[in-house]
Parts: sequence; C-alpha cells; structure tokens
Amino acid sequence: MKRRALWSSLGALLFAALVALGAGSLRLPLSGAGSGGARLVSLSPAITETVIALGAAEHLVGISEYCELPPSRVLPRIGTALTPNYEAIVGMRPSLILCDDSVSSKKRELAALARSEFLPWLTLPEVVGSVRRLGEIVGRKPAAEDLAYRLERRLSRLPSSYAPRVLFLISFDPARPGELWFVKRNSLHGSALAAAGGRNAVDRDVAGLPRLGLEELLQLEPDLVILMRDPGAKAASGAELVEGFSRVAPLRAVRERRVGSIDALHSVGPSILKLMSTLELEIARLSMSSAE
Repeated sequence: MKRRALWSSLGALLFAALVALGAGSLRLPLSGAGSGGARLVSLSPAITETVIALGAAEHLVGISEYCELPPSRVLPRIGTALTPNYEAIVGMRPSLILCDDSVSSKKRELAALARSEFLPWLTLPEVVGSVRRLGEIVGRKPAAEDLAYRLERRLSRLPSSYAPRVLFLISFDPARPGELWFVKRNSLHGSALAAAGGRNAVDRDVAGLPRLGLEELLQLEPDLVILMRDPGAKAASGAELVEGFSRVAPLRAVRERRVGSIDALHSVGPSILKLMSTLELEIARLSMSSAE
C-alpha cells in the first residue's frame, strides 16, 4: 500500500511539473516550424490574425469561435480561451496551443493537453514582443520583424499637448446609458487613439474594467466623443447611435456636434493599424466641424 501511495504521489508531482512547464513561455523554436510540421491551435483572434499576416496560415489546424479567416479558408472551431473544447483540441493533435496571457485563459488546463504558449497581448510593447515571438514559432522571422517594426513605429506616436481630448467609447447602448465602456490609455486601442492624434480624455492608466458612469462622464467634459458601432444587421446606424448618446449626455461636445462614430474593430491584431487610420480621419472630421 505504501509503495502504491508513493507511486501515486510521484505521478501527481510529475503531472504538476509538466503542467507548470507547459504554462510557461517556452523560448525554443517550434520543431518543424517553417517546414510544414507545426500544427497550431489558436484560441486568440489577435494571434490567429497575426499568424495569417505572417504568411503561416497553413500551420493552423484549429481556431477559436471569435477568430476570423479569409473567405477561402475553413478551420474547426474549438471554443474560446475562456471555454475551450478540450476534447476537440486533443483530437487535433496540436504541436502547440497558442493563447493570450490574460487572467481568464485556462492556462493549466490547456498546458496539460499539449505544449502551450501564452503571449502577453495588452500594451504596445507586449504586442510587439509577441509578434516577434510568433515569427520564431512559425519560421517567419523577417516578416515578423517587419510587422513589429510597423506596429511600433506607427503606434508609438504621441499627440501634441494641444490635441483634442477624446473619449473613445468601445460600446454605447442608449437603453443603458449608465454603462459606458471606454478605451483605456494603457491598452493597444489607447495607443491607436494617441497615434491618431487624440489625447485620451481618461488621462490615467486603468487597471480594472474601463467603465464610466454618467456623472463621471459629465465631469470629464471631453472635446470629442467617438462611439464604436457594431455593424451587425440589428445594430443602430452611426447616426442613430450619435443621436442616442446626444439625448443622454448634455456635454459641450454634444452641443457643438463633436460626437461621431466608427465601425467596430475590436481586434488587437495587425488590423489595429486600420483602426488608427480610421480614428485619425474621424478626429480630423470632428475637429473641422467644431471649427466651422
């Protein structure tokens, strides 16, 4: 009995060690990467988008429910980082599971299934470093260096001291005006806003949920307000969204018609550069309208 208990304990310790090893960020290149041998499962839309942008889509064998693919490509969906389909993932025999390093990711569980890597993907420096790491993993280092350079160069720009103070709302529902979700300064979307020429009206780093109440909104008194619109079939149009916001928020920006909207682009993959360009145009448009 003692021997059986000893072997059971040793087995448990070995399993725990393997899980801990898998949960860490292994810095070795993936065996077979670049030669068709890698089998990647991605549970992060941004990571999937980046792998595709690096020209390594052929390595993907499974993706999350929220990942986007080119119309010509179809892959199995294996849940999300929060709710992975473990059985489906095991059935794909991945050589590596890729996921972002958020607190909600099921790190221990995924690392127990296969070799896993959890990439930090919140701030600009983290994203740039993770893009380079993906280049190592898929054998596309030159392409990754080029993409990392473009992201860092374009998103590192800072607005001038006299740039407009912009409140950039991730979502707004006129039926629930007390729940305003904004873009944090210390996030990749925050870097995109700054690079587009806007000073974040919430001029501080936010560690928790980026939510404002109406009273806090009135105290901010931003120069411009930009609403992110969900382009889904049942979503309000940009004009309807602006009108709904104008009814509940008696701000100077509302009175001076400096509230606008852009189509939602929540991805924090390479398409964040497209968001930056869209924001730049909208900031310029709203600033011009206020000058007229």
